[in-house]
Amino acid sequence: MRTILAIDDCEDIRNLLYTILGRDYRLFLEPTAEDGLSTAIKVKPELVILDLGLPEMDGYELCNRFRSIPDLENIPIIILSGELGSEAHIKAYKLGADNYLEKPFDKEELLALVQSKLKFAGVMRKTIGNLTVDLKSGSAYLNSEKMDLTPKEFKILTLLWENIDSVIPRSSILSYVWEKTHVSDRVIDNHVTSLRKKLNGCTLRVESVYGEGY
Repeated sequence: MRTILAIDDCEDIRNLLYTILGRDYRLFLEPTAEDGLSTAIKVKPELVILDLGLPEMDGYELCNRFRSIPDLENIPIIILSGELGSEAHIKAYKLGADNYLEKPFDKEELLALVQSKLKFAGVMRKTIGNLTVDLKSGSAYLNSEKMDLTPKEFKILTLLWENIDSVIPRSSILSYVWEKTHVSDRVIDNHVTSLRKKLNGCTLRVESVYGEGY
């Protein structure tokens, strides 16, 4: 059974997470950052669900702590927070968060995201079809040949790769790839178009979803 650690100071949210995830996963629930960090060091979860508005040490600092501990630095972190807007998203991503869901959240979206993240948790190099992505080296290989990707193209590829079968909004691509720099949808589309050309002959396809993303 896969192990998940959820850290949230709201008992109602912890109970809701138990209802959603408790039957299918080995779920640890903690109310504070200190308790969460201690549990993470002991059980080494495969996924962390983290609230930002924790007492004493907040979720931002805890996220940064996780990324500084060798045994925990590669654990996927999903932020589940009532803090709204792109500034909170960008700050969380810069500190090492992988995904950000705003409260109130959709139960099915959270479950789908958890399943997607656990599919690749702990995997630094994985091959699907004729495409291999090596997260540790920052390289991708098509038919065993190293692809000539720009850093931004590789980040777009990994974001889509880690969320296969999910639609990634342009806003999420913007936050993850460009961080604080604002660019137009056309710039994002141009990078995706370039990536698609380089993926010619790949068994996986990057598809656009009108009005939503990729």
